Amino acid sequence: MAAACVAAGCAGADAPGPNLATARLDYVDGAIEPILTPGQLVLIEGFGFGAIRGSGAVRFGGTDATLDDSTWTDFAITAPVPGTLTPGAGTLTVVTATGRVLTATVHVIPAPALDPATITWQARSAFPRAPVGVALAAAEFPAAGGGTLTTTLYAAGGAEPQSSGGQTEMVPDSGTYVARALAGGGGATTPWVRQRDTSNAERSRVLPVPRAFAAAVVATRHNARLSGSVLYVIGGTDAAGVPQATVLGADVTADSIISRFASLEPLPSPVAGAIAVVRRGRVYVIGGTDAQGRPQRTVYVGRIRTDGHIDGWYAQPLLPGPRAYGGGIVRDERVLTAGGVADSVPPGGGVDPATPRLVTSDTAPLSLVSGFFTGSWGLGPDLLPEGRSQFALLDAGNAVVIVGGMYAGAPTNSAETLAATVTGDSVGTFTPAATNRISDQMCGPQPAGTLIGPAGVTWREASGTPRGLVLGGVDLATEVRRACVWGF
Repeated sequence: MAAACVAAGCAGADAPGPNLATARLDYVDGAIEPILTPGQLVLIEGFGFGAIRGSGAVRFGGTDATLDDSTWTDFAITAPVPGTLTPGAGTLTVVTATGRVLTATVHVIPAPALDPATITWQARSAFPRAPVGVALAAAEFPAAGGGTLTTTLYAAGGAEPQSSGGQTEMVPDSGTYVARALAGGGGATTPWVRQRDTSNAERSRVLPVPRAFAAAVVATRHNARLSGSVLYVIGGTDAAGVPQATVLGADVTADSIISRFASLEPLPSPVAGAIAVVRRGRVYVIGGTDAQGRPQRTVYVGRIRTDGHIDGWYAQPLLPGPRAYGGGIVRDERVLTAGGVADSVPPGGGVDPATPRLVTSDTAPLSLVSGFFTGSWGLGPDLLPEGRSQFALLDAGNAVVIVGGMYAGAPTNSAETLAATVTGDSVGTFTPAATNRISDQMCGPQPAGTLIGPAGVTWREASGTPRGLVLGGVDLATEVRRACVWGF
């Protein structure tokens, strides 16, 4: 398996260069075997498609896509997934003007349709610890026949308090945990399991160094160029509370972490509290604090190679202003960030109400074909009702949900859950959402309270139904950490 090179540390090369004597279909939407939804744009990469479309066609099963001739090149084609396509495993076919037939396996699920007004928070399997700053990520795995879609959640690191010399400090941890979403379980999960090598109890599948306030993403054959799957833990603070530039990777399956973490290509500069997103085989790392706790304007993009390594971190246009402990999403041709802090803060962002929180959003154009930015960032509209930071952002496809965090109304938790609609590359204004509040529920013998710094993640069921989950955080009123988990 190519991804095994992550554990072994082998250099590896990316896919071989094109054979000039033939045509080849390499990747669909940056992946080997992507999960698609009707109506979305798909990038098809390969060689020998022909410089002009001519009589060429793209078919999903037996349905032809409606093509724009300008989006057909010899190396890349952009096509919309037909809106009438039946969900399940199928075949994407490219027919060139010269009659060459190229195919790839794709999985189709219905487009997400979350109504934020119907979100109802429910208790999920509690986390074994009560940390803050956990790196949390999810990976979707379709069955070979396309009838089911399973999801695995991976958690790494986090910080817990430790008293020394009469003072309490947040000490990062190196533990890793895995839980699985229950198929048809309405967003419920299995219990969280600490990862260990069962062949040798002394060799735990833990981070080689403690980390907190890191970011995490998972790359699979369904969202990247990998034959296997890799969990990446990006940046974060070390045992001294200092942000680092490390990128740690381990091979994973739908059941567990199966290799030791290896040090991969580090970021050009240290970050903690950064935004990280995997999209079409590329990882986007935006903002975060530097080694002195100062929010940064840096943006990096790295392509995931076929061996699981990163082909280099490429600096992109700087953010208009510093931003850390905020949220962001990556769409087809647009990137957006919102909220966070611009001033120096302690690890995790702190709970000082005097710290200004950002109400602004930033937006930048993106190339669907290259994955790189095509222009500079610009100031977007004030999508949030007030400045906010240290929240969980849940990207549900047709909606973006923000949960918890520090904001002016946090002491009374007046706006625990916010949501905005997403249409294409555009995000609307965030407004109150959900039928209930996490703060009104119990976490053991205590009220859950206002969560500051929870980790959040989303996934989809085979029906296309979006699911979301938030983990941990600190109760603002008591500053007590929570081990509880909630989801919808």
